[in-house]
Amino acid sequence: MKKIVDNRMGWILLVEDYEKNYAHLEVYTTEYEICSEVRISGVLDYGNGFLLCYLLEEKNKMGLYTYGVQVKSVQKEFKFDESKYTKDGYCFKDGLIGELMALFSVFFQARFYLKATNGFFTSPNEQIRRLRHKNEFHYRKPHPFFNYEMFSDQKRNWAYQNGLGEFLDTFKNIDGQYHQSIIRAFYWYAESIKEIGVDHQLFFIKMVSSVEALLKYIDIPKDDFPEKIKMVINKQVFNGEQKDEIEKWLQNRKIRQKFSIFLSQYSKGFFKGRRWKAKHCHIYRNDVALFAKKIYDARSAYLHVGNPMYLSDDLTSDFAKTWDLDVSMGMMVDRKEYSAKEKLPRTRWFERITNHCLKSFMGSIQL
Repeated sequence: MKKIVDNRMGWILLVEDYEKNYAHLEVYTTEYEICSEVRISGVLDYGNGFLLCYLLEEKNKMGLYTYGVQVKSVQKEFKFDESKYTKDGYCFKDGLIGELMALFSVFFQARFYLKATNGFFTSPNEQIRRLRHKNEFHYRKPHPFFNYEMFSDQKRNWAYQNGLGEFLDTFKNIDGQYHQSIIRAFYWYAESIKEIGVDHQLFFIKMVSSVEALLKYIDIPKDDFPEKIKMVINKQVFNGEQKDEIEKWLQNRKIRQKFSIFLSQYSKGFFKGRRWKAKHCHIYRNDVALFAKKIYDARSAYLHVGNPMYLSDDLTSDFAKTWDLDVSMGMMVDRKEYSAKEKLPRTRWFERITNHCLKSFMGSIQL
């Protein structure tokens, strides 16, 4: 008989445990310090005090704001229960704060870095002891036009009505079978945007991984191509290893199709209300599938044979900050020629459409 295991995100299990037991059990508090380029005002009080988020320090010399994220948990005796574990069980290596930072990144479309962890212990005589652990992180300040919405001063607030609190609530209405894939998608989104201004090829690789985490929920139209390939295999002499390679190629073809379908299917509403002057520097809804395949192919070529990507240049002129593509119609580097067909969008376009699709996907699977 298959074991039934609760595979929802860890923070959900903790908030449910806290709300159920905080009134009659001793409470332990952990405060995390996280940094971001954006200023988020207000205070979030979520789950009867389980989660508090607030501005701790204003912008420093690097241009980073520091936020306090307090999480409360009830102190209980840990008892190892082997029945709660399974090969298909939930696993996220960065723990509670990693989950929360990934969620914050997608919701606010902003980058977050863990600065420090502070633990508060209540001793028998009710004195407080504080343990602090600093976390070193790599940070390079990007040019704001790399993604001007992400690095702008647009108003953000921890406690807006219909804001982050409601966003967190939506996960309670999503079946546990989706949670592992969603947190992986959110994690790779959060990791990819940290590469903006650092390594844009890695940005594309990690952002593709964000989408790939959800592709098992995508169906592709049936065609007779795989059957035709199998007919050829049956007529020819292939050894076991060669057959395995052909099967892997067919599976990769499916993933490429699913990647394109995901961005096309969940980008509904992304292109609404746009008015463009330099039309050749923008991507239209009908071109989403085309550029999705370009991105996936370029990513595969980079990973498997080391081919560099032909990326749109991030022009820093004010008139070009909203462009999806640069104006080039090809490129020559050393003795290598790249055609216009190989050109990828700016990081700004791929980040924004992926963020939109992640949120649209969540909306489509609500209970």
